[in-house]
Parts: sequence; structure tokens; C-alpha cells
Amino acid sequence: MGSRIYYRFSCFQGYCPTSGEIENSEIKRLASRLKAGSYRETLTNILEWQGKNIEFWTERQPILPLLGYIYLIFFAAILVYFAGFFISILLLFWLNVQIIMWFAQTIWWFLMISIAMLASSTLAILATMISILHSNRKVPWKEVPKGLKNVFMPSISIDFLLENRLGVCRDYAKITACLLSNIYPNAEVYFASAPYHVATGINIENRLYMLDQRLPILTIDRWNDYRKPRKLDGIERFDPIEKALQKADKRTFLHTKDKSELNTEKLAKKMSELLNIKEQPDDKTFSLQKPIPIPWKNGAILYEENEMVDYSLARLLETKISSELIRINQITRIEIRRHKNDLTFLIALVRTNNGSVR
Repeated sequence: MGSRIYYRFSCFQGYCPTSGEIENSEIKRLASRLKAGSYRETLTNILEWQGKNIEFWTERQPILPLLGYIYLIFFAAILVYFAGFFISILLLFWLNVQIIMWFAQTIWWFLMISIAMLASSTLAILATMISILHSNRKVPWKEVPKGLKNVFMPSISIDFLLENRLGVCRDYAKITACLLSNIYPNAEVYFASAPYHVATGINIENRLYMLDQRLPILTIDRWNDYRKPRKLDGIERFDPIEKALQKADKRTFLHTKDKSELNTEKLAKKMSELLNIKEQPDDKTFSLQKPIPIPWKNGAILYEENEMVDYSLARLLETKISSELIRINQITRIEIRRHKNDLTFLIALVRTNNGSVR
């Protein structure tokens, strides 16, 4: 019984899908399209689809924490008032005198302070919320209350998510869990939580791979490093059949060994192999134009040498290269530069002597 209650509470937080959402006909059709012949292709397809089709819902992200602050301030105001009330009662009995007027005035002032604290803080937070909704609005006002209502809801429906293509981390986590549950019904699907963030993972050969909104796929170790050490709130296994979440020991998936030093030359060579890029000789026949930079913020933290990660990173590069209107056969080599935690992939193109791209 406790497990089911816990499941419903997690669903209320927004990232845990219901049975109906997993069985949603649109989700099933989407899962069928994204399914491929291997784990690395399928998981990469899921993240690439999300990155291209779902926009981060900017105004929805800070609204729930702000609502939480209002609740916190409300309870703090109540606490201040009752603390003043009981202190006044104690003083009244301790003095053992008839000071009714003093007692009434004290209670009145505590009440006024509590009301003022609650009103001013609530108004300030509401003004902030209105500013956020106005400046970052993704759903037109004409669709109120349908659109605006979902900004304030901890959980939005899969139908709304698929129709409007808007979501925050818990919405991405929900749709990812739905897709994985349809494509791999017997797989172990997990939710990993960090402060103000949640992502979905899948256990493949005792390695937990995280699908966090966009490419590339990440190992749980690198995901945890990025979210800061010791900040991983917890890992929960999702069981769609039993409608339950089961707490998992973080030590089962996190590796304590030190991360190996990033070899940028080796990574560049791996990307060239996966993208089938053949290096061209730099002689008098060809002249190289200035390389085109493709940045990967925090890439030095997020990258780990791994087949899943390498393949999904190559697909990310392919997408970025395509967005620059560059064909793979126009590339002569890839170089990687590291600046602190960031990586930059330098895409060098081959040009003939007349200046045209070969």
C-alpha cells in the first residue's frame, strides 16, 4: 500500500507517468518510429527527437518553486503569530497580573506583523510570477485557461505535451519513461533526481545511461559530476506494471574510481570514424578555410569514453554540422579544443584553389 501511495505522490510531482499515459496511442506510434535495431540507435533517436521537437517551457520552470515560497511564507506567518500568542500567554501567567490590555495589544501587533509579512512577500512573488509569464510566454493568452493552467500544474498530460511540444525537466523525464516502457517493456527504467532537476535512465548491462532532454547520452557518473558531487538526491526504479517506484542504492550505479584524463585527439579520431570522415592531404591542390567551431558546453565533464556516448555524440555533431549546411564529404578533419570544462569541435572544410567547397 505504501508503495502505491509513494507512486501517486511522485506522479503528482510530475515525472512519473500513469498507465494511461504509457498506453497512449500517440506515444505508442512515436515509440514505434523511434525504435531501431540497437540500444545506442534507439536511445539516440529518443534524445534527438526531443531536442528537435520539444521546446523548454521557460515560464513553467520557476513558477512551482515560487508557489512553494508562498506556501513557506504563509506557514512562517502562521508560526510567527502563534509563537507570539503562546509567548504572551506564558508571560501573562508568569506575571500573574491582570494586564489584559497589554496582552491584547501584543497579540494585535504579532497579528499585524504576520499579515504584513505574508501580504508583502506574496505580492512580491506574484509580481515576479506575472513578469515571468509576460516576458517568457510560450502559450498565447488567448488559450487561457488551458495553456496558463498547465504552467502552474506539477504534472502536465502527455496529450498536452505532445500537442504543444513544451515542457521542463520533469515533463521530458515523463515522456522518456513512456517511450522506454513501450520500446523496452522488460528493461529497468530509473529516475535520477538532483536539486530542482530529474532525468530518466535505463540500465543496460549494469550501466545506467541517462537521457536528459538532449544529446548526447550520458553515463550516470558523468551526469552526477555535472550536477555536482554528493548532490544526487536519489535513484528510483520505475515499475509501470506494479505502478510503483522502488528506491535504489546510488552506490549500485555510481563508480568511485577517478575519471580518466580526456584525450581530445583520440576523441576527434573517434568522431571522424563514426562520421566516416576521410582526412584530405593539405597540399597545393587544396587550401583549408577557417574551421567552423561547434561548441559543447561542459563537454569535458559530460564526456566519458563509452560506445553509447560516442555514438550519440557523433549524431549530435552530425546534426550540428547539417544545421551549418555542411555535408560530411566536405569535411577534411575534426579537431577539438578544450577550454576549462568546455569543448569546441573545429570542423575543417576542403576548398579547391578556386575557392569553392569541394
